[in-house]
Formats: sequence, structure tokens, C-alpha cells
Amino acid sequence: MMSKLLSSIFVATALILATANGQAQIINNPASASVVKVAAPGNLFALLEKSRPAGLMLETVDVLLKQMGKTPSYITMPMGDSLKKLQEGKLDMVSVVVPDSRLKEIAWISDPIINEYNLVMTPRDRVFPLSRVSDLYGKQIGARVGYQYPQLESDNSVKLVRYRSDGEMIRALLFGQIDAALISAISDIFTFRTEGILDRFVILKTAVGTVPISVAFAKNRFSQEDVVSFNQALAQFKQQPEWTNLLDRNALVSLIKDWPLITQ
Repeated sequence: MMSKLLSSIFVATALILATANGQAQIINNPASASVVKVAAPGNLFALLEKSRPAGLMLETVDVLLKQMGKTPSYITMPMGDSLKKLQEGKLDMVSVVVPDSRLKEIAWISDPIINEYNLVMTPRDRVFPLSRVSDLYGKQIGARVGYQYPQLESDNSVKLVRYRSDGEMIRALLFGQIDAALISAISDIFTFRTEGILDRFVILKTAVGTVPISVAFAKNRFSQEDVVSFNQALAQFKQQPEWTNLLDRNALVSLIKDWPLITQ
């Protein structure tokens, strides 16, 4: 689920200097000056399938790096390890990151490849109108531990009930312990749709926040001009049929979209 995905990204960013726990699996590392070592966390957005890049983020990176004359060398690596190795100069790119001020100190950050929106999900018999933050007053709103919801957290009248797992939060929603749950618009809906969970819930049409998902470049390997070139290629790629084909291949056509945002 996206909650697990983003939680791992947030935790990994906060632990850039921590000791690595997992083992890296290196795939296809030819000796060439143009080779770019790219870490993939092995989730919905970036994974290796039979040594080939898969997932929306990694497949996009593959296309754009090759357009730049680079030879990608993909490495399956836990998020915490990859950010640490990026900082140490032992890795050239991390394919899935949530930018924050600390990460921007050690790496160049691309424009968002996608934006992940935070949505409100309710049981079908407890739907309520949502257009402004005050519509959440008096309600118990489930949220994941480690997640940040700036617009909601800045308002003391919004009651967030934190859960350590998606399963725990969904059970609380089903049993009426909370009025609604905050979910992610891409991976959570993708997972719930696959598992048939969505039949029991309604997703409200207004988002309560958005999270950019980008790529991180090692500053010792790439220049700011390289990142500008990457961003320009990304913008052009998104206007081409290949981008729509990529969304379709990853079953994300209906999920990658802009949602209206809640007002104060």
C-alpha cells in the first residue's frame, strides 16, 4: 500500500546517516564512463523483473537516461541504504524519493514524476461533504504513523488518530472507531482495487494534501544543468503517447490525475 511505501520513503530520508540494514543486489554493471547506478526500492513504482526495469518511476528513468546518452545500471536496494550510498558517492541516482530540505542538501532533485494525493475514505453509510478543512471538525480521522499532513496538522480542531499499519486503520474504519481514513490516491487505491476493498467504501472527491514523488541525483556525478535537461526531457515525454502507454502498462491510467485540494 502507498502508506507503507511513503512511510518507508519518509523514514529513509530521516535516516540518511543511519547504518544500512539490507543487502544490495546489483544488476548489469558494465564498465563504462556513461554507466549510471540507479537504486530501485522494489515497490510498485520501481522494481526489477527478470533484470529489467519495471514500474512507472523506473521505466520513466530508463527512457530519460538513455535519451541523455547514459547506460542505466539498476540496483535493488532498501531505501535507507540507497540514500546513504548516494550521500557517500557510491550511487548515482535514487529512483523514488519524497523531497525534503535535508535531502536537497545532499542531492539534486528532479521535478515530480508523479504527485501522490492524500484522500479521505469513508464507509458508504457515513459519507459527508468535504470542501474545506472545517468539514473535518468533530470527526475522528485515521492517519498513518510517520505521515505528515501539514494543512490538517496546523489546525488543532482536526482530530487525527494515528495507526501503525493500514490494516489496523481499515479495521478501525469498518468497526466505526473512526469516521474516515486518509489514504494515498495511487498505491492505496491500486491495492484496494486489487483486493476488492473499495466496494465497501467511498473516496471523497477532494484531496487534503499532495506529496511529490521525484528522482534524486548524486551531486558528485550530475550537475544542475543535467537535472534541467532531465526535467525538460520528462516534460516532453509526458506529452507523448509512450507516457500514456506506460501508465496503461502499469494499470495507472485512471489513478495518475490532479485532484482538487481542500481549502482552509
